[in-house]
Amino acid sequence: MKEEAIILTSGKFDSHNAKTAFGLVRKSEHYDILAVIDQNTAGRDAGELVDGKAFEIPVHASIKEFLRSQSLKHNATPEECGRGVYAIIGIATAGGFIPDDLRLELLEALSCGMHIVNGLHHYLSDDAEIVKTAKQNCAELLDIRKPKSARDHVFWTGDILNVRAPRIAMFGTDCALGKRTSSIWLRDACREHGIRTEMIYTGQTGKLQGGRYGFILDSTLNDFVSGELEYAIICCDQKENPDLILLEGQSSLRNPSGPCGSEYLCSALVKGVILQHAPKQKYYLADEDRKLWPMPPIEEELELISLYGAQTLAVTLNSSGLTKTELQTEQKNLEESLGLPVVCPKEEGMERLVPVVLEFLKLEAEKN
Repeated sequence: MKEEAIILTSGKFDSHNAKTAFGLVRKSEHYDILAVIDQNTAGRDAGELVDGKAFEIPVHASIKEFLRSQSLKHNATPEECGRGVYAIIGIATAGGFIPDDLRLELLEALSCGMHIVNGLHHYLSDDAEIVKTAKQNCAELLDIRKPKSARDHVFWTGDILNVRAPRIAMFGTDCALGKRTSSIWLRDACREHGIRTEMIYTGQTGKLQGGRYGFILDSTLNDFVSGELEYAIICCDQKENPDLILLEGQSSLRNPSGPCGSEYLCSALVKGVILQHAPKQKYYLADEDRKLWPMPPIEEELELISLYGAQTLAVTLNSSGLTKTELQTEQKNLEESLGLPVVCPKEEGMERLVPVVLEFLKLEAEKN
């Protein structure tokens, strides 16, 4: 049974900072999302803001408004409606800090008996007032990004050589491009066609959405990233015996604020890559104000992936900032120049990539 939850976005639901909120609105196997709390987009349906269609998840301007609506709906007091509900922080912030306005909202949620789920680097358990308020209201504080101690981590062993299931990584040319969402959509498309497919989550949103295998990469001590990745893949392979394992990528191979991805290719022996790309974006998001770090051509990214011994199977496009006509033009031009399938996941789904996956699985089987 799913836990009831609301998502706190602190006025940022309509920005790329809200990717956790977007992911949970789209799909969660662990939480039943009752509402999004966001003062700047209140009165809308969250689904309309995320995917252009109603999901029957209202956006309220405040926790009080949410409780008032629940009170009318269930003929109960606001206090009864709040107790036991999970309030999930649905935004990412620079450096993972909790802004003052969000902190006040967290204290309000706790005072209503709500549990707090925090995926930021700023831990609630380090805040004395928040801890005190939680205890007074018998509420839980879940810092899901809090790292394990070194003794609880797993070091790389090389047992990845014994994994039977082929792996495909969903990489991106930058962070916050929709790699996780595209991975989930591809997983679901493969399953619908009889391909037993599992996904390894590597971020807090994947865990919150109900991921069973994975770890939170950016809160893992660097020495153990390869080991945790290997261990998650081995556990998935042994317990699920899948035809295919998809790996959620993080950041990008050359993002200057946090390059990531070589572990997937070197330590997890990924041989297939699908690359998510935003044609309109010219600079890395971490440098969007100064514009000192232009994003290299996508052809260079494919070449770098190839040098690691993996093959780029397809490109998926993030349509942010593009008109329908511009998107179609970019799609056509890239298909012609790269000689690869180019898919727009949000606009057309992932069905076109199923034959690509089947061909990859066939070739991998022939190698073995």
